[in-house]
Amino acid sequence: MKNKAEKQRIATNLSLYMKINGYTNRTFALAVGISQNTLKALMIGKMRNENKFQKYIMQITESLALEEKFFEQSKEAITAAPITFQDTNKMHIGDEKFNAISLMLKIGEIHYES
Repeated sequence: MKNKAEKQRIATNLSLYMKINGYTNRTFALAVGISQNTLKALMIGKMRNENKFQKYIMQITESLALEEKFFEQSKEAITAAPITFQDTNKMHIGDEKFNAISLMLKIGEIHYES
């Protein structure tokens, strides 16, 4: 059974992984197939049931194609891992917004050139 310090380390590493790879809570939850509330419970230590905790961490690592014990590593190992910005499971809402703004600017240029 994992003690509170081990769970906190896993939660910290999960948060670090999300930050490094450009995930928001929403996009990460969608990418790994869990609810935002479940993700929040994992990250702030509210999930006391060891089996559920392990189940969700396993689901996350499988969804991201990571090693089973990936989030149990040190922070240094997490930060040294390759960045996967182009993960096909990830929703890049920022890219969509950027493309929409670029299109609007181009439309504006065409309109004002006329």
